[in-house]
Amino acid sequence: MFFAHMALRPTAAELLDPPQRLPLLHGVFSRFFPWVWISVMLIMSSGVILMVLLGGFKAALHIHVMLAIGLVMSGIFAYIYFFPYAGLGRETAARNWAAAGVAMAKIRRLVGINLILGLTNTCVALLGRML
Repeated sequence: MFFAHMALRPTAAELLDPPQRLPLLHGVFSRFFPWVWISVMLIMSSGVILMVLLGGFKAALHIHVMLAIGLVMSGIFAYIYFFPYAGLGRETAARNWAAAGVAMAKIRRLVGINLILGLTNTCVALLGRML
């Protein structure tokens, strides 16, 4: 998502008008989001397995924090997928560029939040027991 948020979307916004940009972004997401679903399932499964192996609710605080952040990130992605992304697809197909742009703006904001949460989770993982 970092690439799409920080490189692809801004470049597309500079070079393409909405009738070209929005179908491009929807097409990119339609190929990328199935991989995100797989990643979410693998990451959440590994988090639960880690919790079980480390004593369940007795696991260290950083394990609980990472799992909680992962749950929030998963919820945000599910919301993106079922609401603004679905809207982006509908509005792009209908050539309603203004509404598609609104959906894309929502996706951008939520992806930005998830990027921050992901970086936070990386810091929690690196700091581990020092927390």
